[in-house]
Amino acid sequence: MEKREPDDSYRHVLKYTGVFGGVQGLKIFVTLLRNKLASSLLGKVGMGVNGIFLNIGEIMNSWTNFGIPFYAVQRISEIYEEGTEDDLRRFVGVIRTWSVWSALLGGMLCFFLASWLNGHYFPAGEQHTLEIMLLSVFVASMPIEAVECSLLKGLRQLRTVAFIEVMAALSTFALTIPLYFFFGLKGIVASLVLCGWAVAIIHLIFSTRLYSYRVKLFSRTTLREGWPLIRIGLPYVLAAVAGAMTTGEVFSYLSDTGQVGLYRAGYGLMVTYAGMVFVAVEADYFPRLSSVNHDQKRMNHTINQQIDVCVLLMAPILIVLVLAMPWIIRLLWTNEFLPVGTMAICAVFYMFFKAVATPIGYTSLAKGDSWLYLIMECIYDVMFVLMLRYGYARMGLTGAGIALSVAALFDLIMIGTVYGLRYHLYMRRRTLFLILPQAVLLAAAVAACLWLSPVYKYLVGSLALLLSLVFSLRLLSNEMSSLPTFLSSRLSRFLKSSK
Repeated sequence: MEKREPDDSYRHVLKYTGVFGGVQGLKIFVTLLRNKLASSLLGKVGMGVNGIFLNIGEIMNSWTNFGIPFYAVQRISEIYEEGTEDDLRRFVGVIRTWSVWSALLGGMLCFFLASWLNGHYFPAGEQHTLEIMLLSVFVASMPIEAVECSLLKGLRQLRTVAFIEVMAALSTFALTIPLYFFFGLKGIVASLVLCGWAVAIIHLIFSTRLYSYRVKLFSRTTLREGWPLIRIGLPYVLAAVAGAMTTGEVFSYLSDTGQVGLYRAGYGLMVTYAGMVFVAVEADYFPRLSSVNHDQKRMNHTINQQIDVCVLLMAPILIVLVLAMPWIIRLLWTNEFLPVGTMAICAVFYMFFKAVATPIGYTSLAKGDSWLYLIMECIYDVMFVLMLRYGYARMGLTGAGIALSVAALFDLIMIGTVYGLRYHLYMRRRTLFLILPQAVLLAAAVAACLWLSPVYKYLVGSLALLLSLVFSLRLLSNEMSSLPTFLSSRLSRFLKSSK
């Protein structure tokens, strides 16, 4: 088992965000094209139905995956750093065995609860019970894919993970669009099933090159070795269930107003596309944080460093999204989705606050303090639902966008205070003074887009974007003297991959 020395440099963190890589760029392009065609073929109603089916799948998976995929990243990372090859091989067999049981349980639960789920998620008169039964096949693919992805992340196979993301995006595009074209709304569940298993198989192709696929479904020893995973992972399961049910509650609340598709589009615009910066947080940052969770100084350094990079990359992207919102909506969807523009602009601080909160929020997971993580997630979920319902009731989709930003600010204050006291975390003065100017520039761009005429909007917004870019590049170049060469090499690689 080949090991590498940990790299805590800004170059390493920036490298694995994937923002400047051709791989991530290709993935985003394919996703944009798929969503554009899907919105044209399904409309806002179909996009809403697709979102509900996805949420049902996430809830069923959350109830039955035992938290194994997430804990597996942490445990594999620890064994990779300190254990032996035999330890790792045995652990891989354990998590794969439990993933199969999780797949069977999740699929059966979705099948037998189909009637209840239909009544809970869809308005009276809409009948989707049979489709939800078929959705159980998609649910069964989710834990298989998640465990294999966890294996690759824990082993630091980040280039492979990035490549798989592109393969998954291409396969999803190739499978979904023909089904939407020929069958419309009736093709949604079939596309989810085919795409779910296609992505799972792609992960298996690469992960089995490292460790051949062996499971012992009825081995008492293997099942007993996996039981501590279940016990430790229970709070993660409950937190995931709470999060998925929160989304489901929002969808259920909005379904009566016919706004699910628009809300999902606005939310996805901020979270899915701006959230590409967080690729590194899940794929690279968490394993690194887990490996230093016993060293207070290194842990603080790692957290502050990740906040620096996330904020410096996120702020300019968010300003661009705010300025180009009408064109982006027309590019991604159709004119039917233009009402989400104001919502997305008002929700822009959701991602900015998450850029600060997310690196801090992983601390309890890296420490294995799962019950604290559950408590924090549940408090946030309750506040999120209350704020969103209040915001939507007062101002419609615009109020929902404001509620998203306020909920993210509440989450940042809460975890910053609690985790700071419990783990003795602190934000460096340098990091704090890095966040504030970017927040002011983003606020200026948002205010200009909401209240100024087009001429002044683009004048003020362009100035804010220029200052944000200069600020980000200057600070990153101070920490990473080879930044120009690095960006040039990444751009060159992207152009070559595009030919």
